Amino acid sequence: MSNTAPAILLTGATGYIGGSILTHLLDSQHLALKNVVITCLVRGEDRVAKLNAKYGSRVKPVLHKDLDDTDRAIEVASQHDIVINTTIGYHPASAAALVQGLAKRKQQTGRDVWMIHTSGTSNLADRPISKGYVEDDPERVFDDSKDDIYAYEKMRNDKELYPQRTSELGVIDEGVKLGVKTLVIMSPTIYGVGTGEFNVSSIQVPAYVNACIAKGYAMVAGDGKGVWDNVHVGDLAELYALCLVNIVEKGGADLPTGKQGTIFSENGRHTWMDIAQGVADAAYEAGRIKSRDVRSVSLQEAADAITGGDPHIVELAMSSNSRTKGTVAREKLGWKPTRGPDDFKRGFTEEVKAAIQKEAK
Repeated sequence: MSNTAPAILLTGATGYIGGSILTHLLDSQHLALKNVVITCLVRGEDRVAKLNAKYGSRVKPVLHKDLDDTDRAIEVASQHDIVINTTIGYHPASAAALVQGLAKRKQQTGRDVWMIHTSGTSNLADRPISKGYVEDDPERVFDDSKDDIYAYEKMRNDKELYPQRTSELGVIDEGVKLGVKTLVIMSPTIYGVGTGEFNVSSIQVPAYVNACIAKGYAMVAGDGKGVWDNVHVGDLAELYALCLVNIVEKGGADLPTGKQGTIFSENGRHTWMDIAQGVADAAYEAGRIKSRDVRSVSLQEAADAITGGDPHIVELAMSSNSRTKGTVAREKLGWKPTRGPDDFKRGFTEEVKAAIQKEAK
């Protein structure tokens, strides 16, 4: 980047991931991020007021209507050098609009512009229950330093469209076409209490917790033997910080981009039965269910209880196999996650406690 401090835009600042990243960046001890000011694209004057009250001059909230307001996304992105996109990954048009806005910025300044896009490893997941997609090697591990993740996702999307995958591929393709450098951070199950001002809960584990409390028993789709990775939200936020530091200090010299620019953030591994049992134990100890036993249920039963009735989502995101190896983060960026298995297990108790407190309000 130039000697001028880059203009940074964060989307999703009111969400679990985005809120945690915002707090982490503003509290960061990295010299490159000292006194950094971050623009946050948000909906609602009440959110603007809350962000201003919490962070003062360190943030610049700007309003848009919603994710469909792509003209506004293009306009705001065109005023920034780096966009960190953490909004819902199932909206291809809004993600592409941010890339288009960055392209306008590049035309204005002649400098490189960057899009750091948030995605998830359900993009790589199999369908072990329905057999809708089965890997030749059911224990396959994707390594971001060796495997062609882009080509694999293209192949999978040709077989079955998946909105989150479509969004990610769209960002990459639009970036290649328009000369915008793109980096995708593809995360597994994220756990831990967030540090933002709004949503502090993840998706997968809380979904299991809410279903358990509502039904009075813990459940898992099928045999629960599907294997995924996990990462603590604080460690994930530090990875975003390291990427940003690399861009600011070194022009992103250590970051892969474009069709090679997808990296992983794993730091632990679990089965879905591990999650279901962890939820069962925590809910039982909190006195909310009568047994620690986990019930094996059908995909549709799990979907009705956990994801609002969509068996495809519950299979891909909460029953499947998706193993990754985050080599780039560790070897190129020096990422050293500090939370491990004990923190993961502690997260079940935290999520059950949070669900009970929310229920009481």
